[in-house]
Amino acid sequence: MKIRHVAVTFLILIVAFVGLVYVYNYRLTQSIKFNAYPVTDEFIDSNESLKEKDTIRILIIDGGGIRGLIPLYVIKHIEEHTGKPIDELFDVFSGVSTGAIIASGLNVTHAPFKTNHPENTNPQSHTEAIIDIYKNESKYLFSTPWYHKLLTGNGYFSPRFSGERLRDTMEKHYTDETNFTDLKNYVIIPSLNIHTGQLHLFKNRGEEVKKLPTDTLYQLVTAAASAETLFPPVDFMTTGRDVHHRYYADAGIYANNPTSIILNDIIEEFPGKKYYVLILGAGTSPLNTMETNYRSLKNWGKINWIQDLISNVQRSMDDQQLYTLKIAQSLSSEGKINYNYLNVEIIDPYVDPFDYKSIDSLKVLADRLICENQTEINQVVTNLKKNG
Repeated sequence: MKIRHVAVTFLILIVAFVGLVYVYNYRLTQSIKFNAYPVTDEFIDSNESLKEKDTIRILIIDGGGIRGLIPLYVIKHIEEHTGKPIDELFDVFSGVSTGAIIASGLNVTHAPFKTNHPENTNPQSHTEAIIDIYKNESKYLFSTPWYHKLLTGNGYFSPRFSGERLRDTMEKHYTDETNFTDLKNYVIIPSLNIHTGQLHLFKNRGEEVKKLPTDTLYQLVTAAASAETLFPPVDFMTTGRDVHHRYYADAGIYANNPTSIILNDIIEEFPGKKYYVLILGAGTSPLNTMETNYRSLKNWGKINWIQDLISNVQRSMDDQQLYTLKIAQSLSSEGKINYNYLNVEIIDPYVDPFDYKSIDSLKVLADRLICENQTEINQVVTNLKKNG
């Protein structure tokens, strides 16, 4: 009877826990919702100035969580060696996920966010301000209470991190008063339309602005950085009688490196120009196969291969963009399309995209990227100085 009593108690506890997991994941999961407001004509700026350019310079930043610090350190290096802020060196800015946060932040027209102290007589550049934001906010963004990890299976049943924290962080630093159309340069932010499965480009110039769900910058950036499985998608909901929803999320699973998409879009909008593209990677994850001998490798099944599968998808995305650029370059007249691609292997030290405890190691990786690509970076700096 005693064993039976223990078994019944154990069964009740299991049922109660499963019920708690169900309620927590399917009834209490946080959402990110914003009211959708169409952008009216008075806020729409044209891109006429780009039509007068001989060469259109495009900066693209890959996704990668806190690894976004790697391209930020490279941008800081370029600024120091050109003597100009990056927003004066490029005409078009784009990025996915963490790259969207950076591309937007580099183009805010007010004082760099809220990281400066009033007594600071040497104000930060936008790049330095964003670096500080990454260092100061990563722990808040990518840490979760123990009960959330337990009840969500560490992100298997519900988003791994808090959508509320992502939204609050974006609002804190971009403020709800900053409009997307206020940004200094032409900024194109890819986001994934969850309903259609298609990439949608948020643009802050031209007639495409009318397709934005809102002009509030922090809300668009939140949608572009809401990575699937990590944060909930963003719901832009209209108000009034005709209520409808538009759902957007991080475009990383569609195009972590959006170079070909952005370049094609710019060529269609501004044909007959010269185009220069600088792509800054946020680090490439190593493969487990690199460190595994065949004796162990031959026994791998789905569990072992899954991590390398994800890493290989990212590598394939990057390679496909480079192949596209090479094809475009070979088919166009000489000097029509030029590009530089700068990235680094995340090896020794390895830093997970959400490992805020290892954030200081990203400076080591950025320095390695600069050192290993010194000749190419010098070429970038020289070209930007000449054409800036």
